[in-house]
Amino acid sequence: MLAAERRRKFLEILSKRRFETISNLAYELEVSERTIRRDISILSETEPVYTRSGRYGGGVYILDGYYSNKFYFSKEESDSLKAILFYIDNNLSGNISNENIENLKRIIVRYTKPTKV
Repeated sequence: MLAAERRRKFLEILSKRRFETISNLAYELEVSERTIRRDISILSETEPVYTRSGRYGGGVYILDGYYSNKFYFSKEESDSLKAILFYIDNNLSGNISNENIENLKRIIVRYTKPTKV
């Protein structure tokens, strides 16, 4: 399995389980724990993957609300939609139906990538 494929599978596993131990990921993906640690380092640069230490609750996590197979707007796209919505809510609410405003709000929430806190 190539590194890119392994990392995609890694994200799929975390998207489903939300948490896993390094040793379980290494076993399941048939690589060393060191390889999993390198993958975490690489993935955490672009994906909301993080670790917690500790005997109980320690392991690899993915940010709540993030799913690897979901399409997300870029930050710029999301910011543009939010700006449009702000304008609509404050200036044009009489010209656009409430249903369309609510649909726009749902689209923004659904396709905005969660960010680390």
